[in-house]
Amino acid sequence: MPTEYIVIKIGGVASKQLTPEILTKLSEWQRASQKIIIVHGGGFAINQLMEEHDIPIHKVNGLRVTSQSDMGLIKEALVDMVGKNLAGQLRQAGLPAYQVIDELPDLVHADFLDQETYGFVGEVSHITNQTLVALLAQSKLPLIPSLGYSEQGDLLNINADYLARAVAISLGAKKLILMTDVKGVLENRQVLEHLNLVDVQKK
Repeated sequence: MPTEYIVIKIGGVASKQLTPEILTKLSEWQRASQKIIIVHGGGFAINQLMEEHDIPIHKVNGLRVTSQSDMGLIKEALVDMVGKNLAGQLRQAGLPAYQVIDELPDLVHADFLDQETYGFVGEVSHITNQTLVALLAQSKLPLIPSLGYSEQGDLLNINADYLARAVAISLGAKKLILMTDVKGVLENRQVLEHLNLVDVQKK
């Protein structure tokens, strides 16, 4: 029987406190020998740290403009704040959460999206899924922060949705689940009740 992978992106307020229902479902999948990978963002934590350091928040086309000097705070927010909190919640529920930190340069390869416009914001070029497969073989539940590394070794800020998608594609995942504090896909400020592939391609 082929291995079934489930990639989950957790972002926004959803990462602060996982509900009992979510933890129960994760435990069920784990007991069923399905391999779970979690990708997480943490914009709220980044905003908090930047405000504490009096660093202005600037976005273009919905993307955070990121200087090289910002990357230390962004990594702290994603790894030390959001990642540790998520790992703690999962472990308390008996799940073998493992923060992917040292392995990240070998896992998430990225290019600058548009350095002149966005600074140190990246887009995923490829995922080395052997790194993930090795962690999963050790019965670990990888937690991947929305970060990646360029060929030159630059740490880049990456959109967590796009990173989760890249991970899911690289593994041929059975499911890609996006957990967020946004109610759904919006059109004219209204949540769409249904959305099929044809609609997505049209929009």
